Amino acid sequence: MAQISGRGLSRLVTTAVAVALVGGSAGVAAAQTTGEQAAAAKKPSASAPVFRVGAITDKTDKFYVYEVDGKGGLKARQFADGNWKNVRQVANVDRDGDGRQDGTFYVENSDLKFIGSAGKARNVVPDYGFFYRGLISPGNLGGSQQSDLVALSKGGTAQVATVRDNGTISGETRLGGAEWGTYVDLAGRGDLTGDKKTDIVARDTKGVLWLYKGTGNAKKPFEARTKVGGGWGKYTKLFSNGDLNGDGRSDLLAVDKQGALFLYKGTGKQAAPFKAPVKIGNSGWNQYRLVF
Repeated sequence: MAQISGRGLSRLVTTAVAVALVGGSAGVAAAQTTGEQAAAAKKPSASAPVFRVGAITDKTDKFYVYEVDGKGGLKARQFADGNWKNVRQVANVDRDGDGRQDGTFYVENSDLKFIGSAGKARNVVPDYGFFYRGLISPGNLGGSQQSDLVALSKGGTAQVATVRDNGTISGETRLGGAEWGTYVDLAGRGDLTGDKKTDIVARDTKGVLWLYKGTGNAKKPFEARTKVGGGWGKYTKLFSNGDLNGDGRSDLLAVDKQGALFLYKGTGKQAAPFKAPVKIGNSGWNQYRLVF
């Protein structure tokens, strides 16, 4: 069983990489945030947050973190902890809207759990993993400071869950429409269209990427989808840690079938939300079963 609490968690909290998994309240998070992270963006914000990248290996179930370098790349990985076999999905969150991680939702075995400043896991939704996949936390979708959750249901729909500061769910919105059943994965962290509202992207089984522009309304969190473009089927994973290159816009990361890592710099424009891809990692990213 993955050591989310106890000895493994204590070791994480006392290391420089602690905030990559289990940040704290605003004061604790600021104390744990390194100068490197603060310098990695002009001004981290809810619209363009700056998170470290986390990764769990496929065969050994070890957990690593990557610091951003503030230039559109990542520093050498740091080992954080081992034996994460039973962790299936992970979504880091920014609970106070300051642009830095201060909590984590994760699915261990099948249960959705949350861990924050207290350093103790809370069981939020039993058997969550039996019904939902592709869990992400792109930011505030419903008008509060909290970073909400989005996941695809195994029944062909999607769910937006608004959350409280303690990690419990305060409301749910089921997203209808046949397209949700065609998506392989979801991604996004912050604002992709320049209006300060949280957006997401979704990739379908044909390799087409779609943009869902946020409304800021929890009852109808997204506008109708717009097409970003095709050719995204060459990637095995899509994810975002926010603003990787420090220009104040959220970006997108992608891993191809050869294990190379690509950066899609955000433009802040709905019509063309990303610039052409830039390779920032030559190989090795296919060793991970989860990146977040």
